[in-house]
Amino acid sequence: MTIRPISAMLTLILLSYLLSGCENQSKTLAPAVTAPKTEAHSQHGKHMMDDMDAMMQRTKALKMTGDFDVDFANMMIEHHQGAIDMSKVELEAGTDAEMKTMAQQIITAQQAEIATLRTFVQNHPAKAANQQSMHGNSMETMHNQMKSMAMSGKVDHDFASMMKVHHQGAVAMAQEALIKGKHAEIKQMAQQMIADQQREIAVFQTWLGKNGH
Repeated sequence: MTIRPISAMLTLILLSYLLSGCENQSKTLAPAVTAPKTEAHSQHGKHMMDDMDAMMQRTKALKMTGDFDVDFANMMIEHHQGAIDMSKVELEAGTDAEMKTMAQQIITAQQAEIATLRTFVQNHPAKAANQQSMHGNSMETMHNQMKSMAMSGKVDHDFASMMKVHHQGAVAMAQEALIKGKHAEIKQMAQQMIADQQREIAVFQTWLGKNGH
């Protein structure tokens, strides 16, 4: 007479155990579905930071001639290339239409400016006499600010945050060129860079404000 109740109780315990096991398994498996996306986003942020590190290494490898205009042009070429490299990451992995549009505009504009700067360097042999030296302080400050930034793992946000600081570095360099530059062509380019990049900085600041950062 006692066999059936015990059997029923064992059956209930077994069912409870099986249901609990299935629930725990589903909880364990759930994070694995989202992990690859988060990891990918994190890697893209690291990629952009690596681009900035590479830019700084190229800049430090430059041999300063003592001719401010030539040194400014060479440094700005590398600075622009860093922006282009970051923008390519945004185009590849970003999801926000406005930031992707900004990335494409930066690539188009700064590739054209690189070509102009290279032509200037080719056509103006460096003359160190009576020239003021080009300091890399703006580049170093910009790089340090970027290195101290915490990556959010969101490609669009990281792109906007890093590019804002990157542009601020370019503006500081261009402002120095307005004071120390000798050639009218360099001064004109510097003035245009200041106008363009201050406008883009404002776009990044507005976007970051709207997106909770």
